Amino acid sequence: MCRFLAYHGPATSMENALLESSYSLVEQSKHARMRYEPINGDGFGVGWFPSHHDPVPGTFVSIEPAWSNRNLKELAAKITSRHFFAHIRDATPGMPVSQANCHPFKYGQWLWMHNGFLGEFSHYRRQILASLSDESFQFIQGNTDTEHLFAMFLDAINHQSSPDRNTVIAALSNIINQLQTIQRESGSKAESHLNFAFSNGKISLYTRYALNVEDVPPTLYYQLSEGDEESLLVASEPLTTETDWQEVESHRILLKEEGSPLEIMVFEP
Repeated sequence: MCRFLAYHGPATSMENALLESSYSLVEQSKHARMRYEPINGDGFGVGWFPSHHDPVPGTFVSIEPAWSNRNLKELAAKITSRHFFAHIRDATPGMPVSQANCHPFKYGQWLWMHNGFLGEFSHYRRQILASLSDESFQFIQGNTDTEHLFAMFLDAINHQSSPDRNTVIAALSNIINQLQTIQRESGSKAESHLNFAFSNGKISLYTRYALNVEDVPPTLYYQLSEGDEESLLVASEPLTTETDWQEVESHRILLKEEGSPLEIMVFEP
């Protein structure tokens, strides 16, 4: 499984979270502490919402390991943003290492990334594709379960750029229920973990979720700093040794709306 992080707060460079923290994301690409396999070397990606008035995020992805990419170091030090995503990939066995398969994925104003997997995805990938609209079907460029789930979400929000919070939460529930139906009809009972991060710059959701209640999804933590302006870090594992990192319980979602406090809710699709 992969590792990811997201930042909300005063405009800052990506350098500290990606490179300079004690357990930065680049450090986790070599030595992740909270998963059985410490290496996440199958590519990486960053996505950021510009500090100037442009609602469409930028992205940079590479199939190189994050620890060896010179451009990442340069970009992280120079790009400032109030809201950014970053992801390091450990490809599911059988999945190609390609730029088309690197997170975060982008559609219009939306960024989407995933830490987890759909068990036996190949058994029902065809059914997922058949369920998509033409627009979402054509959006898919790679072959990851993550991109297919993003396409399902885009259909569930009717490709809106700025839906309200109720529409976003309902869309998330919709794709979980749809996925369970597709898996059941395919005969698959495999374990599936769904730690999502997605945002349009105004509303952001983070999930810690497994399709089967008894399964334990990958870890997820957050750090909330209060001051003149609140800042929020969400990460698969803490970036520092500070004690103010809070673990997100299983089957919860974090909801962050621009200008509003963080909300933590039980997620029951």
